[in-house]
Amino acid sequence: MRTCVVTRESGPPEALVRVLVGPDGRIEVDYGARLGGRGAWLMPRKDVIATAEAKPGLLARMLHVETCDTAGLLDRVRAANERTAGELLSLAARSGALASGGDQATAAVRAGEVVGLAVASDASPSSVDAVRGDRDLPIWTLPWDREALGRRIGKGPRAIVGLRGAAVTRALAEQLRRMQDLR
Repeated sequence: MRTCVVTRESGPPEALVRVLVGPDGRIEVDYGARLGGRGAWLMPRKDVIATAEAKPGLLARMLHVETCDTAGLLDRVRAANERTAGELLSLAARSGALASGGDQATAAVRAGEVVGLAVASDASPSSVDAVRGDRDLPIWTLPWDREALGRRIGKGPRAIVGLRGAAVTRALAEQLRRMQDLR
């Protein structure tokens, strides 16, 4: 279990974001918690990251340094989250864990195979409603338009992809939830 330095909430390491001080005194994001050295943990929410960015002394104390530069921390956490979500989306596509496009996604929703819908930033709300039907599914709006979403999954333009119940899509859904919390 790790404890957020801002909120004092505890959770497993994969539920928080680790930060550390780089050699130049700048706070760096260790999104996968793989780097060595003393780190501090933050809940992946906009308000928490913004508070840590506004109060560099808080992180400096936790990281046992005199001062640290927190400028742009929220943007760097968002970028790391977007990068991770994109990688997981590509991996899910390669493993067959996505139902891509309106017809495939609609069929997968009706069959009960979908745990959520990832939607391009320029998808029409009526298209999303048509795919979802009467199901109560989480819907995550992606930072990519149809063209970019299609490229990420190795297809042509896609407005909607359904996430089938697989380990990779559960990890992707967590990153998409974080993405919404960081907006």
